[in-house]
Formats: sequence, C-alpha cells, structure tokens
Amino acid sequence: MQAPRPCMATAPEQPPKMPNLTHLPIDDVIPDIVDSLNTNNSLVLQAPAGAGKTTRVPPAVLDAGLAGDGRILVLEPRRVAARATAKRIAYERGVSLGGEVGYQVRFDRRMTDETKLAIITEGILTRRLQSDPFLEGVGAVILDEFHERSIHTDLAVAFLRELQQVRDDLKVIVMSATITTGPIADYLDCPIIESEGRTYPVDIEYLDKPSDDPIETQAARAVSQILGDEDDGDILVFMPGAGSIHRTIDAVEPSAKSHGVEVLPLYGALPPQKQDRAIESSGGRKVIVSTNIAETSLTIEGVTAVVDSGLVKQLRMAPQSGLDKLEKTHVSLASADQRAGRAGRVRPGRALRLWTHAFEFRMPEEDTPEIQRVDITAPILEVIAWSSADPKEFGWFEAPPDHAIDRAVDLLRDLGAVERDGFRLTDMGQKMLDLPAHPRLGRMLIEGARRGCLRTVAGMAAVLSERDFVNHVDDGAPTGESDLLRRVEVLDEAAHGRTHSARSLGMSVHTGGARRVKQVRDQLHRLLVDEETGRGGGVDAQKALAVGYPDRVCISRGGERKYVMVGGEPLALAWESVVRDAEFLVAASIGGQIRGRGTGAVSSRGLIRLANAMKREWLEELFPEHFTTRVEVDFDDERKRVMAVERELFHGLRLSEAVVSVDEHADPADVADMLAEAASKNLSEAFSLSKESEQFLDRLRCLREWMPELEFPDLDADGEEGRFREILRQICWGKRSFDDLKRVGLEGALKGYLNHEQISALDEYAPASLTVPSGKTRHLKYEPGKPPVLEVRIQEMFGTARTPTVARGKIPVLLHLLAPNFRPQQVTDDLAGFWENTYPEVRKELRARYSKHPWPEDPLSAKPIAK
Repeated sequence: MQAPRPCMATAPEQPPKMPNLTHLPIDDVIPDIVDSLNTNNSLVLQAPAGAGKTTRVPPAVLDAGLAGDGRILVLEPRRVAARATAKRIAYERGVSLGGEVGYQVRFDRRMTDETKLAIITEGILTRRLQSDPFLEGVGAVILDEFHERSIHTDLAVAFLRELQQVRDDLKVIVMSATITTGPIADYLDCPIIESEGRTYPVDIEYLDKPSDDPIETQAARAVSQILGDEDDGDILVFMPGAGSIHRTIDAVEPSAKSHGVEVLPLYGALPPQKQDRAIESSGGRKVIVSTNIAETSLTIEGVTAVVDSGLVKQLRMAPQSGLDKLEKTHVSLASADQRAGRAGRVRPGRALRLWTHAFEFRMPEEDTPEIQRVDITAPILEVIAWSSADPKEFGWFEAPPDHAIDRAVDLLRDLGAVERDGFRLTDMGQKMLDLPAHPRLGRMLIEGARRGCLRTVAGMAAVLSERDFVNHVDDGAPTGESDLLRRVEVLDEAAHGRTHSARSLGMSVHTGGARRVKQVRDQLHRLLVDEETGRGGGVDAQKALAVGYPDRVCISRGGERKYVMVGGEPLALAWESVVRDAEFLVAASIGGQIRGRGTGAVSSRGLIRLANAMKREWLEELFPEHFTTRVEVDFDDERKRVMAVERELFHGLRLSEAVVSVDEHADPADVADMLAEAASKNLSEAFSLSKESEQFLDRLRCLREWMPELEFPDLDADGEEGRFREILRQICWGKRSFDDLKRVGLEGALKGYLNHEQISALDEYAPASLTVPSGKTRHLKYEPGKPPVLEVRIQEMFGTARTPTVARGKIPVLLHLLAPNFRPQQVTDDLAGFWENTYPEVRKELRARYSKHPWPEDPLSAKPIAK
C-alpha cells in the first residue's frame, strides 16, 4: 500500500530573532526534571495550566541530551495545540518552524530530517509504534495534558510502558495539570515532580439565581458587564460548540464594537489562520469565544477575564446501541477550575460562572475518561495489532469495560479485520490499520478502491468524519437512494461557493464546511488512488458504505419511517432524510431522538440522520454468512399453542417468517415440556376448569399442607423438577394447545396418577361437602393457607355444640352462620362459644326481624330446622 502523502513544507521558515524569555514557574524545577531523568527512564510532572510545562520542558530535555541522538516526540491531544506549541517553542528558541522544531497533525506536517523536537497528535504516535515497534531514532516521548485522559493518550502510555521493557534508554515524561498524578506514577513506577502554577488570584463570581435565557444571551450579558468595567484585558468565553460560539459572537458584537473590541471564534474545525488570529497577540483588546480547547492545551496571552458557560460537548456511547453520540453536558469542577485559571496568567483576574454556587455541589469532581464512555473499536484494533492477544489481557492503564471490548472485537471481525477464531489481524485488518481513519471508514475506502468508486466513497467517508456541511433539507426535497451520495453530488460546487445545485435538491449548505469536507475527501482519496481498480458507480459506493457498517443494517418495521437495526434497536428515519420507502437501509449516522409523533408503541427512538438505501440482493452478495434460516419451536402466548415458525434472519434481524409443522421440526418430549410449562402457570385457563375442578385442586393443595405424610404432588412447585410437572408432561404428551387440554379434564386425569389411599384420604379428610345437623349437605370451600369455610343457617346447627373438623380432626371448619336471609351473621370456629356468648344477643336481633322463625332460648336442646 502506498504510504500517506501528508502536506509538507519544502523548506523551513527563516528563523526569527531569539526573544528574551519571561521567567515561568516551571523554570524553577527544570533542574530537578533533568536530574530525575538522568537516573529514571520515566517521570510524572504535575504543573497547573500556565506554569509553562508545554513550551519549556521539551526544549530542556533536548538541551540536556536526555534523548541522546534521538528525536523527542511531544504528544498533544488537539491539532490546534500541537501547531501552536510548535510555533511557540520555535519562536522561543529563535529557530525556524519545520527545522529543529516541527509538528505533524492529521493531514498537515511541518518537519524535516533535521527536526529534533516534533509536536504531534496522539494517533500519529500509535501509527508510528505499529510500523516501528522499537521507535528507532526516538529518544524521548512526552505526553502533555495527560489529565484530559483522551483514549489515545491511555493507549500510548500503555504501549510505551511495554516498549520500555526492551528499551531502557527510552525516556517517557507524563505531564498533567492536575494533582491526581499518583495512579499514573504507580503505573509507570516513577517519581513525581510538582511545579507551582500561576501566582495571581482569580475572583470567582456566580449567578444569583438560575436564568431561563439562552446561554448565549447570558454570556453576552456577562461580557458586556466586563467591558463596562475598568479593565483592558482580553476576555475568554467558553461555549460548548461551534454553533453556540457563533451565536454568542452575534450577541456580543454590538457591545464589543461600541468599546472597540474585536470578537474572534476558536474551535478545532476553524482554518489554521483563523485559529492563529485568536491565539496570537494582536495589540488590541479582544474577546475570544472558544470551545474547551482553550481550557488547558493553549495559552492565550493577555486574558484577564473568563466567562464560563459550564457546558462542553463530549462523545458518549449509548448503551442501547453501542453508538457514539456527541452530548452536551456540564463540566466537572476540575475543568471549571482550569477554565478560571486562564484569567490569572498576567495579573489578578475574574471568572464569571453562568451557574449558581449551590449548583456546584452537584457537579462531578473530574471528567470521566474517554476510554470509559466512547466507542473503542479503533483502539482495540491497535491493541490487537500490537499484541495479537485478547484485549482484555492487555496492560491497560485503566481498562475499558469488558462489554465494550467485546462489542469492538465483534465489529472488527464483521469488518474482516480480525480472525474469527482468534486475536490476529487479517491482511484486511493490516490495511485498515495503515489508514488514518476509523476502522469503519478504512474498510469503506478499501472496498471503494476495489470497486472503482474510491473518490465517491472518500467523499462519503469525509462527510461522516467531519461536520455535516448541509444545514437543512426541505421536507419536499427529491427522494434519493442515499443522503451521503446526495451530499457528495453537490460537494465540489458547494466547496467553490456555488449553491445552485444544492438548492435545486432542497438543501441549504455551509460553503466553509463544504471546503473542509472536500479537503478531507481529497486527502483520503490520495491514500488509495494507486490501488483503485475498475470503474464503479453509485450502487458500488452504496455497497462499500454497507461493508463499513454491517451492524447498522436496518429493516422497515411497524410503519412509516420506523426501522429496527441489527441488534434490535428501534430507530426512526429523520424527516430530513431523502431516503424514503426503503425496506432496507444502512444507518450511517444516528443522533438525537424522536418522541411521541410516529413512534407507535415505542416512547422514544434514535434518529437516523444519514441513511443509505439497500436491497436484499445486495446484502446477500455482501454478507452471505449473516443470512440464516432456522425453525424456532415455542409456546405462542397469543394463540395458546406450541408453534413451529421458520424464520429467515439477517445478522439476527428477522426478515420473514412462516408457520411450519411442529411434528416435523420438534421432538414430542420438547413439545410436551413447552405445553406443560405454559399450563403450569395458569391451570385454570389451560384446562378451562369448572368451579368443582378448581375446588378439587384446592382440596388437594390443602390436604398436602395439613397431612404431608400422604405425599400429594405439589401443584405449585417452581421449576421443571417435581412429581406434578412430570404428571403434567404426561398429560400434555401428544397435545399442542390449551384447546387440546380443555378436552382432557384435569381432575379426572390427575386422579389417574393418585393411589387408592390418596383418593380415599381426599374424600375422607378433605370432603367436598358436609352433612349438617339438619340433615342437609352443604359445600365446603377450600383455599390454600386457610381453614375450609362452611356456610350454613343458624337454625340448621341447633342441637349441637361441636364444631365440624377435617384432616382427621386437625383443622376446625370456619363457620359462616347465616340469618334466614342467607347473609352472614357470625363467623366462628368455636360453635359452643357462639351458643353460650353470642347467640343471646343475636337471638334478640333476629327474633325481632324474623318473628315467624323459631329462636329458642336453649339452642342446644332445640331440633335443627332444615327450612
């Protein structure tokens, strides 16, 4: 495979005049750092933001000869910071950028063979380690801003620790702005050096009460307040994203113009020239509205006031689908303190926090490390390439959750990057590893080159990897086969500022965003252009996309724009998608949720933002191994019968189903088990039991409780074991449904499994009825856990003081003694006590109401009356 062709300057810039350096707090501990590294191959340096560690430590390591003849690599988590750091170090050393000091970030490189100090982003180091596991020609690696805990930093420090086991000359320095350096020092088994930070105090101000105004309005109000005070310093405003930054700028500019102050944005997607304009000193006062890239990675001279929205956008993996979502969340206390510290670099400053002081008690102490909250497919590919072993056994600094590792390994196997029965990279996996792109996009690009549609697929990959340049799609936009192809179709014109084609397709576009996407498209295209074969079209591009997203195939289910994704996640197609009425599609981008409207029985569905229509025959061509047909035999709760259903599945996603013969696809014993299991949960429904049969079962249950020595089967035992479950299996043998069981008659069938002694005992010790003194037969009502109940009129019990009993006299019957109108007058299991204590009062009451009925004073000597 052809090596990537990064942008590269042909010659370094002319060196500037070396400046007079201002003393920084880190300078006081530089000798200690050098001494420690002379005796240890690792070091953890804790220095607050503004101490100068980023620009002063790497040159000190170089000048002390600690890297020998090798190059020093300095890892920065952000491209903006990498470029700015390299420029600053070059300036302070009076050398040209690209000579002794250079940088390399994604698609941008300012280095030569003479470069001794290279500022790079983290992913570049991991790729270097994969191609050169011994880091030949590198003498030291410095990991800056370790407290941000990016996933690539965690990966890099683990690789470097393993490398030091065979290269004891390699120096590793971890620099962090927070004091929680103990765990990483223990991991590297090395000392910690601490440096003092800023010396100027920062006054922290809070809102008196929460505000319902948009956060941009609140920020503008705070900036206006600062501009009106007697302070000529710059103002740094923290907002969560590019959209909120530009809205804030719009809100701030009227006040800023009246004070002659320039307002500038700062975020990662800005062109480098605009980033430099915000970072570098301009001679005039300015307001910089930035994302969290200005939190610790960058130093902006002249800032004396900070306005903090308290918000940040972080990637998080949704547990329901395993997909990353960019979520707006509140910063941690540690981040808020870092932001506030930006105001105390040159003199006492102030920080206005757009939340109440009380809210601070609910804020988390620190941010959750990326490795615990994002998709880790790319890092897992790196780990497998590095170790050829189970990633769960890798020596992580902090291991990701096992379920996240399993999900990543499964995806890599679906992409063809890892062997199905082990942890070795395939040839495809090695090709994907060589590409500076997520494994999904790398697989897409390789497939696009094979199918002869690389340029189109590179455009689709660029849209997916960068911010979408389409701002809005009209509801009436023409239907299309792919939201991504539609964007690729208008990309070149939009990048050149021409929007006619986009408007004719119902789209409004951001031309600056289109230029960025086009730039990435062209860079991705160059990576594999020499390997492209054939000449493919849009269909081939759609198939290439699917190859990168095998786990995001969706099938229409349940109505308009409702889909179910592989794995069972319910999704809804966003209204702005042009892919309509597709039975199958690939959900290339998922974000946000839809509630209520159009969700059917599902209260909330993820939204498919960018879709790619698919056809069944394409899926059969691309993923034949994921198509399976199986017959599932199970009890159908709705039909109340054992059913055999033949289901056609794609990756576990049901495509079709048909009822087939149970006899042909199931063992009779299994069918009996399923029917018995269902029947045991509701015997009354299964056998359509009469009241008499229900009482029969309750009599059996009660007598089993009262006289366990008779060994009646337990009708209510849980699980499949037990005598009654075996009896049920035999009763269910050869039957399929509750309708079949209803024709059996459970009482009669069950008696066939009782012995003579048990049947006799049931009639004798738990009789269905009793003959009362009047000579009449009255039913007994049985209920497990309670005594049997006999309802009888008071006059029928004249002449006896004995309470009836069952179970060989163990259990007294509970008498419901009725008035002549058959309503209960007294409930008792002590008939003698009733006659003696209660009957006289009852007699007075009933004698007045029912004068025609006899109410003797002595009921024990009276004759019982049947009527």
